[in-house]
Amino acid sequence: MAVRRSLLPFATAVLTSALLLAPALSAEAMAPTACKGSACTGKNPKREGCGSGAKVIDRVQPAGGGPEVQLRNSSRCSAAWARIQKANSSWRFKIQIRRGASYTANASPSHEAYTQMVGSSNAYRACVEIYDGQGGSWSCTGWH
Repeated sequence: MAVRRSLLPFATAVLTSALLLAPALSAEAMAPTACKGSACTGKNPKREGCGSGAKVIDRVQPAGGGPEVQLRNSSRCSAAWARIQKANSSWRFKIQIRRGASYTANASPSHEAYTQMVGSSNAYRACVEIYDGQGGSWSCTGWH
């Protein structure tokens, strides 16, 4: 009996510490997403609630220098998109589906920009246009 009573304060302290140290989930992280997989293709990642918890899985910079483009993936939405930080709006970037559609966007000098999403069951990659004033040449991540 004495052993049980001596463990009670310890167990209470451990439980209290665990509750106080557990990370709180944001409302966005707990909210359901509006799409999943191929249903996300062509949709806005922020509007659909896919940005929370998304991970950068690859990145690319244009040959000769320029802004980095991130290839992002959301396991919550089973979808991917490309994102670029603030940059001159002459920079174009895209997410491309192998043997399929591409979604191209322009950078913004005032905020990050991103493409529409593609379902992550497709092979996809992110690309950034090599800005030389003539267009047409792209640097890309590997296929994922």
